[in-house]
Amino acid sequence: MAHSRQPPVTPEKQLTSSRLDIDLDSPILDGIDCTPNTKNQMISLKRKASQLLDQGSPNNTSLFLKWRLTVVESKLRLKAMQKQALSEANIFFDEASKSKIEFVAVVKEEEKALLSEKAFLLSQRKILEEDLNDIVTSKVQLEEAYIAELRMSLEAASSSKEKLPGLKAPRLDRKYFQDNINEYLGTKAVYPDTGDSSKWCNVLGYWLSPDSVKCAHIVPYSWNTKDIAHMFGSDEPPLTSRRNGLSLQKKIEEAFDNCWIVIVPVDSVESTPTEWKIILLNTAERDNTFFRDTFKATDRELWRWRDIDGRKLSFRNDNRPARRFLYMRYALAWLHAEDKSWPGFKEKVPPGEVWASPNKPDGYLRKSILLELGKKTGDRLPKDLVSAGIFEDPDTSSIVHDEVAGIKVTELVQGHLDGVRDTKKDEESTERAGEEEEPMEDD
Repeated sequence: MAHSRQPPVTPEKQLTSSRLDIDLDSPILDGIDCTPNTKNQMISLKRKASQLLDQGSPNNTSLFLKWRLTVVESKLRLKAMQKQALSEANIFFDEASKSKIEFVAVVKEEEKALLSEKAFLLSQRKILEEDLNDIVTSKVQLEEAYIAELRMSLEAASSSKEKLPGLKAPRLDRKYFQDNINEYLGTKAVYPDTGDSSKWCNVLGYWLSPDSVKCAHIVPYSWNTKDIAHMFGSDEPPLTSRRNGLSLQKKIEEAFDNCWIVIVPVDSVESTPTEWKIILLNTAERDNTFFRDTFKATDRELWRWRDIDGRKLSFRNDNRPARRFLYMRYALAWLHAEDKSWPGFKEKVPPGEVWASPNKPDGYLRKSILLELGKKTGDRLPKDLVSAGIFEDPDTSSIVHDEVAGIKVTELVQGHLDGVRDTKKDEESTERAGEEEEPMEDD
């Protein structure tokens, strides 16, 4: 039985908001009253764009992105010529009696969508290729995932209320971030009968009350700068990315932020989807209780840190956080564990080679910046970790840009480590003020 051909991917049709029923890919503009030269060029450009789409998209992610950029540029040339044709026409009505002004509005709207897509492709190529390789297994999935990533990027850009210079982070629409993470990971359930809800903890693997679970940033919120984006090989900071978060029980989220725990691949980053597990670095806390399950939502009443040491993360679907973000967090946790001289942590975590991916030889972080970070922090990062996770991209690098970004990134890392060092003092101060939760008794 023959299968019908999948329609070509046309994001600009899905991403425009016009309510006008006008299809510019139909012959509707072929009879427009414009100069013969303009009309011939318009028809020729339309034919070339159609031929590109008729060829079909490649199965390979890298080739797909190159093909899509070629399609976008071809359609942009067509839109420019359609605007020219409409500007030359004295008056134009199609059979449905739609005016020239309405046609111009649709052309401009599609042109705007195409320009946004072109900017997305040019600025996000590296991380987009990584993300798509991480989640797709078929050509149809590739097209669908591409449109989803494009839509998410445009929505994230519009959700950022204000972009501030320097090391300051833009204001974050926290509800947007939480909704985005919960939707992507499938970590929120709402019960229509009662209106109640619960949230899934990716570490414990249970539904818990919503006030006991947080959407945690992997790359810290305060790191949302252009220097961090440059380190990852992107033009856009990662703050609002749906792949920059996990749904964690509150105390686990605190431990993650304070580098007590780290998330590593179970076996290899090569598997799709990649499986992850928790490693407890601060083993002095091993026997301490962090969560009392008074509502019996899990299989035990008391959870100690040792209970999640080596525990495999539990996901509700095949969506996963980005490897590059977890790799950066791993490096940060390593530096913190060295600062604290935690015993035995090097033997507990897998070697750096576990992050290497033969199918992704270009790594996660820009080489010049990671080396600058290593130099400023005493070259304490393992050589196998560094070699497994670096990439070089001469097209988007410059000595000055890389060096400045390296300095800024090092400031952010050092600032985070200094903040973690002060956490215990802050906790003690809070406890003295009577604001700390009642201590839990172990059985």
